[in-house]
Amino acid sequence: MSEHAVLLCQHCGEEADHRLAYAGRLLVTSECQNCGHTIERDVRSRYLADLKQRVATKPIRMWKRFARHPLGFARSLPGTTVRKPSELLDEVRLVWCYGRRASNTHDRDS
Repeated sequence: MSEHAVLLCQHCGEEADHRLAYAGRLLVTSECQNCGHTIERDVRSRYLADLKQRVATKPIRMWKRFARHPLGFARSLPGTTVRKPSELLDEVRLVWCYGRRASNTHDRDS
């Protein structure tokens, strides 16, 4: 998932728009749109724990959503069922691609 935020860039020193890429709830990359400086985080080990927790709680979250909005839930289910596998695959690719690059450049998250 990609988002944007205005942040102070540690490279160019300017307050600029940054493109943020998330895998689940974990920030993987931050790219300054002013100078192009990118911070890549190796979140592979934390991603596995996060994914395990998300998968374990998914049935509960789905049930709560169904209880709150049964019709909306039923209408969204076919599209969600089709989209979720590719969204998950995109997340895994993001984590492993940037994780390898970050660990190779020693720019790891501590």
